Amino acid sequence: MKKKIWAMTIAVCFALGVAGCANRAESNGPASETAVESTSVKSEEATGPAKASESAAVKSEASAQNKETADTEVTSENRKEEADMQTTDFDIGGVKFRMVLVEHGSFTMGSDNMNVAFSESPAHPVTLTEDYLIGETEVTEALWNAVTGGKGGSSDLPKTSVTWRQASDFTDQLTQAAREQGLIDSSVRFALPTEAQWEFAAKGGNLSKGYLYSGSNNIDDVAVTRENSGSDSPIQVKTKQPNELGIYDMSGNAYEWVEAAAEDYSADAQTDPVSHPDGIYVKRGGSNYHSFSSEPYLFTTTGRYFYSSTDWTIGFRLALIYEQ
Repeated sequence: MKKKIWAMTIAVCFALGVAGCANRAESNGPASETAVESTSVKSEEATGPAKASESAAVKSEASAQNKETADTEVTSENRKEEADMQTTDFDIGGVKFRMVLVEHGSFTMGSDNMNVAFSESPAHPVTLTEDYLIGETEVTEALWNAVTGGKGGSSDLPKTSVTWRQASDFTDQLTQAAREQGLIDSSVRFALPTEAQWEFAAKGGNLSKGYLYSGSNNIDDVAVTRENSGSDSPIQVKTKQPNELGIYDMSGNAYEWVEAAAEDYSADAQTDPVSHPDGIYVKRGGSNYHSFSSEPYLFTTTGRYFYSSTDWTIGFRLALIYEQ
């Protein structure tokens, strides 16, 4: 199903069409029952009236089983359609933020570039089977405070100096708050993006034009660097052009934590890959702390950095994913 990408009021955005699932299941029921009935009639004709009552019982039981199976299959098959992901504007405590649709697809993750400080090889095929949303910008100071109970904070500056654990815990807090306010239901949750989700979004998803950086081959078009900002600290979000999906600052400005283990990739094809950190974490996107002229690979869509603590250059970006 070709999904529409549009922004809408969050109060109605994630309403589940449970009745729709049931209706589809019922529409599938008669076909199964007809097949069973046809088999039963042939059985009665072959065995005579003495078997009619028994055949009817078998038919009824088989129909019930087929109906139950149809319900299960349709509900499972259409789960993502009924809780359809769409680009959405959220409001938490008066702080607005946008989550952008990334439709499922396949891409080449990583690179075979060996002239890097942290492995991004080997390049390998990855398929993501579910749509998801990703933050239009990094989490801002204002959003952080709105969720954690702090006061004020800039709605333009990314929240930095957070550890990976703090960022992960924040997504749990936001999920709880959003559910309590009726903004999302239990079928979805906020999370740190997996490394594959982050990279696919940075590349522009299914709209990718194959740029080296997120949205351009010219670093100054899309990334805040030390050279073009005159600063070694992250600055306001959305000062550069977005990428193909309308996402800002996935190259440069602040580093972004992802859900990933700090390790080499496998060369094997992967479907919905997920790995979990164990004391060493992965940050992506580069930051203006680094000189682009000396470490340009950090700003690419495949660049990685392994880190165990935090500093003023590290923030994070939200994902909204289906609950597993």
